[in-house]
Parts: sequence; C-alpha cells; structure tokens
Amino acid sequence: MNKARRAVISSIRDQLDDLKSQVEEIQGEEQDYFDNMPENMQDGERGDAASEAARELENAVSALDEAIGNLENAEA
Repeated sequence: MNKARRAVISSIRDQLDDLKSQVEEIQGEEQDYFDNMPENMQDGERGDAASEAARELENAVSALDEAIGNLENAEA
C-alpha cells in the first residue's frame, strides 16, 4: 500500500476512534441512567428501553473497535 492510501486510512481510523469515544460516553450515560432508576422503573417500559439502548450502544462500540482493528491490519 502506498503512503497516500495509508494516510487516508490513518485519518479514517482517527475519526472512528473519536466516534467510538463519543458513543462510549453516551453508552455510559445511558447505563448510568438505567442503573440510577428505581427498581420498579427498571422493570418497566422505560427501563427496558434504556437497557436496550445501552446494550445496542455497546454493540456499536464493539463494531467500531472491530473496524478500527481492520483498518490497522490493512495499514500493516
């Protein structure tokens, strides 16, 4: 791979790192929101929605992490 393509991949990887950090922050906030709910709300519709959102955001973080790793492998 030439230097120019490596530079583009590096830039994309950096952008994905930034996005991953933002998603991690939101995921943590959503998890805290769920954790700080009273138990009766955690078992209700709002709790289910917050828990599901936190879980899906965690999946997004994992997917971004995998994409970053793939880009790193491509640069090698």
